Amino acid sequence: MGRKAGEKSIWQKTRKVFLRIMGVLFSLIALAVACFSLIMAYSKPEESSSPSPQPLLTPSPALNISEESDLHSLIASFPIPVMSFMSGSGLRFVSAASADTALENGFARVASLYWQTEDGQPLILRSIYPASAFSLLEKDFHFTPVSGPSLFGNASVRMENDQIIRIHVKTEKGLYAVNCPKALADRLTAITRSLQLYEAGDDSSPAG
Repeated sequence: MGRKAGEKSIWQKTRKVFLRIMGVLFSLIALAVACFSLIMAYSKPEESSSPSPQPLLTPSPALNISEESDLHSLIASFPIPVMSFMSGSGLRFVSAASADTALENGFARVASLYWQTEDGQPLILRSIYPASAFSLLEKDFHFTPVSGPSLFGNASVRMENDQIIRIHVKTEKGLYAVNCPKALADRLTAITRSLQLYEAGDDSSPAG
């Protein structure tokens, strides 16, 4: 009788230990599933937030203009808003051009607007599509410890070479760059305040 009671007691203890082990295993499995679910939940928004690359263009004829009043035709034919000076800026329009250039398996488009200050200092404004076409910026520039002024609400990148200061900024739609002589370094912030993005259908128009 005592032997049977002892065997029963051992079995009960073994059963309790087994149940505890199984409980721990199930808890670990549940924890692993929860961690995996959290990882997947956080990774999906990051993947979906990646912007789709902008499609490249098919080639089109270049456009050259010499009159400020014709800027609207360049703006209307450009795939993204074009950077130019606002009316009343005091700057003088010289000329402008829009042309395609080969990029990867298609074409990018660059609008170059040439302006002058009242004392004849040259300014070049470039609007570039697509926004990822950094390879179309000039190569002979280097970074400086001086930060660039704000451009369209974004912090710009300032670079220089021996004669020119360039600031550029990338937006969701395009890449924009301003080239000015180093002689205008003290006026750069004031000059950029007169810049605006123009697109077809705008009521306002760029003017000097």
